[in-house]
Amino acid sequence: MPGYFNKNLIRLAYPVLFSLLVLPFFSTCTSTQRVYTKLSDTEYTSPEYRMVLDKWTRKGSIHKGLGTELIVTATYQVEEFRRAFAEEYGRVYMQTPQETQKIIDDQVRAGQDYDDFMVAIYTPEREWDDFAERDSIWKVYLIKDGQLRLEPLEIRKVKKQRAISKEILRYRALSVSFYPFVSPWSTVYRFRFKKKDQPQASHSLELILTSPSGSVALKWDF
Repeated sequence: MPGYFNKNLIRLAYPVLFSLLVLPFFSTCTSTQRVYTKLSDTEYTSPEYRMVLDKWTRKGSIHKGLGTELIVTATYQVEEFRRAFAEEYGRVYMQTPQETQKIIDDQVRAGQDYDDFMVAIYTPEREWDDFAERDSIWKVYLIKDGQLRLEPLEIRKVKKQRAISKEILRYRALSVSFYPFVSPWSTVYRFRFKKKDQPQASHSLELILTSPSGSVALKWDF
């Protein structure tokens, strides 16, 4: 008889134990998943930032027959974009106004010396994705007003794995967060051109990527 009551007591205790031990575990997992989904969603960036990002982003591609040789998306980091990026960075990281202003000042100074482009590139063949190599099959140019042709001061690959420095690893993390067109299948580069090599006035810019596979031009008008 005591054994019977013990069995019934254990049977009745199961739901209570399940509620106390198992359900909190599932609740925690669900909550964490919701937070992760929100943080990984491109809508996490503000509408104001996305509007400026879209304004200064261009996309192009090279096709042969039914095949794709290249897909490129690039954001031109003009002063308007640099300010929007700094303000968005400050919002996301809950910085003080003074901290955000320092980033704005740094960004504006960089924009006075350089024309920078954040570039995401997809190629179906790995050997075609060699933009940062000295003997690359690609040539990259910046053309101002359809006349002046400039070569890049630097093409810097933002590595996905085994980053060569903490700076590049951080740059990669920022690129995915603030440039939602970056995908797991794309390689991220920074194309940098020296402004001192250019005359002051400009009404249009074209970023040219060309190779034996074809060429693509991304154009910005002012």
